[in-house]
Amino acid sequence: METKRTFSGDLLVLVAMAIFGSYSLFLRLCPQISPLTFLGIFQVVGMISFFIIARLQGMPRLTKRDYILLATLAVTATMNDLCYFFAFTMTSVANAAVAHQSVSIFLLILAPLLLRERTRKDEWVALVVSLAGIVALYSNQLGTSGEKSHLVGITLGVISGLFYAFLIVLYRTILNPDRGITISAVNFWRYAMSTVLLLAVTPWMKLGELQSSDVIPLIGFGLAFAVVASGIHNYGISKTRSLHVSILGKSEPVFAIVYAFLILREPLTTQVVIGGTLIVGSSLWLALKKGE
Repeated sequence: METKRTFSGDLLVLVAMAIFGSYSLFLRLCPQISPLTFLGIFQVVGMISFFIIARLQGMPRLTKRDYILLATLAVTATMNDLCYFFAFTMTSVANAAVAHQSVSIFLLILAPLLLRERTRKDEWVALVVSLAGIVALYSNQLGTSGEKSHLVGITLGVISGLFYAFLIVLYRTILNPDRGITISAVNFWRYAMSTVLLLAVTPWMKLGELQSSDVIPLIGFGLAFAVVASGIHNYGISKTRSLHVSILGKSEPVFAIVYAFLILREPLTTQVVIGGTLIVGSSLWLALKKGE
């Protein structure tokens, strides 16, 4: 019975990764819509969805410290999304998706400092291998046309990995089931505060230039990622082992690269394959070592 439950959880997490991997398709196939607009609709849909869920579960009573942490979470999440979204517009999907996986590198550094987790020798080995993968990505663009744009895009992908690492640390710090602070409540405040933050960049969203034909992709984007993918992912996590979640989570860039190759006709270079193998492979190896 436990094996069947774990398998169903694995499948749900994998489906969620397949959906998350299609971020770039919306950004590339709808170039007339600003990434800021996509990001804004993502926050609004997420806020409404998780408000409903959190209300059904019961809103927790928060302290001043909780609000400070939630505000920090919202800023971090917004910066992560901004860097990741714009990375797709500056470089290839493969470069952006693989560079984002640098989150594993930053977690090895941040976890001991902020969560007081001890690191092991094999974790440092994985760190060195992942760094070699990032170097391979950068070297792939040297001497090519549009070199500057690609290097900026890869850098944004790496920076988004840094913010995502902080995001994971903050989630682990804020969540407190004993006080009723659930993932739904945290996500509601995250999306609500991010929505307020993005009001400052509304003029750059070019909302006045949107056409009626842009409404469907925008709403579809918000529902696909803020509701469907997040909901499937959260439910899948509850049905499987954390080790499986860690391993299956590394499939997101693989899906992104496959979509880009099949739909956007983006070619795969040797350096991208090498860099991706080193970064994603070292993370998978580390997850398996932790399982042992």
